[in-house]
Amino acid sequence: MKLTRRQFGTFTATAALLASTSQLFAQSFPSKEITLLVNYGAGGAVDRTARAIQPFLPDALGQNVIVENIGGAGGKTGLKKFMEAERDGYTILTAFAPATTYAKFTDPDIFSLSDLAIINVMWTDPAILLAQKDTGWTSLADMIAYARENPGKVTFGSSGKGSVGPILARAMFDELELDIKIVPYKGGGAARKAFASGEIQLTAAGAGGATSIKDDAVVLGLFSDAGTAPDWPDAPSINAELAAMNVSVPEGGAYRFFAVHSDVKNNHPDRFETLVKAFEQTINTNQAFKDAAAKSGVGTDWQGAEAAQALIEEVDARFTKILQDEADG
Repeated sequence: MKLTRRQFGTFTATAALLASTSQLFAQSFPSKEITLLVNYGAGGAVDRTARAIQPFLPDALGQNVIVENIGGAGGKTGLKKFMEAERDGYTILTAFAPATTYAKFTDPDIFSLSDLAIINVMWTDPAILLAQKDTGWTSLADMIAYARENPGKVTFGSSGKGSVGPILARAMFDELELDIKIVPYKGGGAARKAFASGEIQLTAAGAGGATSIKDDAVVLGLFSDAGTAPDWPDAPSINAELAAMNVSVPEGGAYRFFAVHSDVKNNHPDRFETLVKAFEQTINTNQAFKDAAAKSGVGTDWQGAEAAQALIEEVDARFTKILQDEADG
């Protein structure tokens, strides 16, 4: 059909208006406050991760940002709440792997990894194994020797079955065939309090999250074959300590990340890009954020969304295998 000049002009004007409206709609995000949903209670390391960046994101986003804590069921309650939220980019999950791996491993109906579009992994915190000073142990070898001579007498405080420290510690105990009494606590704070009071002899957690009990602890090792933990410069590698026994155990840590629903990335790529750029700008260029994060001991890593997604997928696969091996006995 051939258009008249008037019709063509009307068509062109309409197309331009639609394009302009579409562009305006894309630029209007965000048009209201954004929520960082933390799937744990206030005060823990995941909460600290969210609160470290929350005051500074408005500078990059132009809207208020709030933190909402939804604890319970080892992080599952908050994950369920996140999955029920509108998939519009206004709710950002703050969580950590491998706890997310444990949640979906034990309850596959909650979510799958494909439901998440990772914005960034801001704080990678290697897991550390600590002994109470009063035990008299000065090395991992001391603890192993005592545990073998006293089966069932060594106590390990667990902050939750899905927490990285307990997962890796259980894998090590199983590999060494040690009979260790696991004492469960509701969260890392309770486990650290019990450790500091001498109620338990061992605990394991993210190294950065365990600094509050540093004065009460002897470091037995890091579940990391490379690098050190800033607050624990003398911590040896657990696998280096176990090499003489011809034994090795999995390594890992707490990978604290931000994510939105994958539907946001797929259906609103402009919104996802806006969020990614806001986090990148804040982490890389906002000195006030860097100063605040350093003061609170929170990591300030920036990988970019693609690398962060690949990291969380690799961590998820690694810890799924650890959990499956444990379940298989």
